[in-house]
Amino acid sequence: MCPQFHQFLRLEESKVLVSKTKHIQIKKIIYIYFGFLIVFSFFGKSYGKVAQQDYFFEVQFGNLIVGKAEVSLINDEKKILVKAKTKTAGFLNTFFEYQGELSSWSIKNREAWKPHKFSTNGFFKNKNRFSELSWDKDNSVSYKINPVLDLKEVYDVDQSSLKNVMDPLTSIINVIENIKNTKTCDQSFKIFDGRRRYDLKIKSLGKENLKNDRPKSFSGNATICGVKMIPIGGHRLNSKWKPKEDKFRDFKIYFGKTSSGLLFPVRMNLERWFGTVVVRLINKNM
Repeated sequence: MCPQFHQFLRLEESKVLVSKTKHIQIKKIIYIYFGFLIVFSFFGKSYGKVAQQDYFFEVQFGNLIVGKAEVSLINDEKKILVKAKTKTAGFLNTFFEYQGELSSWSIKNREAWKPHKFSTNGFFKNKNRFSELSWDKDNSVSYKINPVLDLKEVYDVDQSSLKNVMDPLTSIINVIENIKNTKTCDQSFKIFDGRRRYDLKIKSLGKENLKNDRPKSFSGNATICGVKMIPIGGHRLNSKWKPKEDKFRDFKIYFGKTSSGLLFPVRMNLERWFGTVVVRLINKNM
């Protein structure tokens, strides 16, 4: 990078770390955030009628927008279908351009939502990678991924750990149902997305009156849910991440009600050693 570009980044955001190592860490956390961004992006629609609606999110690091997502969903009382597109933006494209797509199909079984289909398709460093998962009536999962896990880079996923797993999207649908019914976030799930197996723990952290801190972002009362991810398999062998030291307040999701009165994820904050990443719901009609 030229000296002028270094200077520009410092002027735009003093917290942005411009060395190659720091950019790699930013890229990794944005990739993780895209996963959660998609996961929490569909709850603006009630389950009463079949309908389609589009939603838009922005990912911010410091004062810079580094990622965007567009999500479309179709849902009714018995199923939810989701399609999403994500991409890096701004200065991050200079180093780590990423584009991805996701689709998911969840089915309601009595009072709970069950996974049926889940797939991801991403393009990074001129390479494509995908995951495809499906569940049978006994809730057993089958899957295929390409490329296969590189066991020189990540831990293996033990097949015995895949009993009664969910995709991340279906687990969060159940959390939303719990918030609606009990006013709390408190739940835990066994998660598998084809490449990573982890336990997801979610805890109620109270309420907050959010301010409109960015143009077209949400303002108003919000319920706060804290999130912890406990890695089981597929996570990196060498990482600065120390999950045992994580606190629920390190990763917070804010659920607010839209003007139509629907419960919706309006903001997400992730605190890490190099800084804070924020995802915001953006109202393009404002």
